[in-house]
Amino acid sequence: MKLKSLFFAAALAFPMIASADAPAPTKPAPTAKAAKLDADEIKIVAHLHHVNVMEIDMGKQAKLKGTAAVKKYGAMLIKDHSTADKELTAMAKKKGVAKIPAAQPATETEKAEMKKQMDEMMSLKKMKGADFDREYLRMMVEGHESELAKSDVFIASAQDADLKTMIETRKTSLQRHADAAKELQRGTAQASGATPPPAKTSK
Repeated sequence: MKLKSLFFAAALAFPMIASADAPAPTKPAPTAKAAKLDADEIKIVAHLHHVNVMEIDMGKQAKLKGTAAVKKYGAMLIKDHSTADKELTAMAKKKGVAKIPAAQPATETEKAEMKKQMDEMMSLKKMKGADFDREYLRMMVEGHESELAKSDVFIASAQDADLKTMIETRKTSLQRHADAAKELQRGTAQASGATPPPAKTSK
């Protein structure tokens, strides 16, 4: 009887010993929070958003007032910049920017450039047909080349890896838009008998 009791006690103790030896379940690692953007990076985001909004607006004007090829180009810009802006907004929100602020020119030169762009947009809205095509494509070539140069500055100054990657991707898209505008510009000039602008070799 005593032997039976000892066996029963040992049987009860075995699961407790096994349980003590078993490793404790590991807790899932906490999800890492996305690094917040600093003040200078938020200014970059604001600029990128401003450009997206402008390009979408001008693309809509191209669809309304341009000739067939320019309408198609405008539709491409609306699509690409709408997608880019959604991705930019989502990334900014993830990094603590609930609402992207309005772009603020940092220098007098930037202020003058922004005013010039707005004035040109207002003038463009009064044009149509071939006149619209010519002015619109000029603005697209100059604007995209300016943004390509700014992209290099932004990539060098931004510390956030996600923002850098987004600007690099944007740069590829900007180059494609610039090249397409130059091609249309040459075609428009040839059709009107004017001397087409010289093609610039991309760096």
